[in-house]
Amino acid sequence: MKSLIYATDCSQNSAQALRYVYRFSLIMKADLHVLHVYDLPPVNLAVINSKTILKKHMQEEQKDLVKKYCTKHLKNEFRQKPIIIHAIQGTSITESILSLSKKIHPDLVILGMKDNKSTRGFFSGNIADALLHKIDVPLLIVPNNVSYNSLSTIIYATDFEEKDIDSIIKLIEIAKPFSALIEVVHVYELNKNEAKENMEKFKNRITKLSAYPEIIFNTIASGKVKSGLLNTVKNENADLIAMLERSQPKKFSLFLDKDLVQEMEESVSIPVLAFT
Repeated sequence: MKSLIYATDCSQNSAQALRYVYRFSLIMKADLHVLHVYDLPPVNLAVINSKTILKKHMQEEQKDLVKKYCTKHLKNEFRQKPIIIHAIQGTSITESILSLSKKIHPDLVILGMKDNKSTRGFFSGNIADALLHKIDVPLLIVPNNVSYNSLSTIIYATDFEEKDIDSIIKLIEIAKPFSALIEVVHVYELNKNEAKENMEKFKNRITKLSAYPEIIFNTIASGKVKSGLLNTVKNENADLIAMLERSQPKKFSLFLDKDLVQEMEESVSIPVLAFT
């Protein structure tokens, strides 16, 4: 992993998420790009050059704000690895993230979960949900009150789709530096034998592509995917849950007519990693 983008509103409430992301980037040995999107106040000046100068000064002020924010909340840790700061003027955080992603091609985009206490407020909408259907890189959604305890156990929810295989291979690259256990889980409702047979086939395909030793495969009986996964997260004391964003779920799948990423985002207190 070479580079990460982390979008922040530089609020006090997001400070723990910043520390999580910074420490995560250190372990991954990845360049960390910190993005702050700001609104330009109304400008009623007749001279074009004055507007240009004002915009430039505003951008420098915002970049300085981000640097001071990181220095304040990372303290001495900030000396371990420099970050790249981006201050973008715009009315859409989603479009600003997409624009920067097209320029630097990150391996991962990170942002906080929707928070009524953010400076953009409740009515800004859920940026993560908007990005899920537009961005082509994995999206890590981090709770603002998350505590960094490294990564020990990762749950991956699968429905045996072809794209699940690619996602798990990418997840292994994230898990390796932490020597984290990946537990690949399929929640089934009715047919136990079919679920176990499909999981065995799926396991064989994964193990042929990767020799990562810290990976196990389980099937779980549950009437609802959400409750089955929540119980697994709790029982395994998971540090992160990962899954494929299914914009077009398979017919007759337990994932049908559900946006599982959004459901889990609303229900867990650990980061959610969505592969698109």
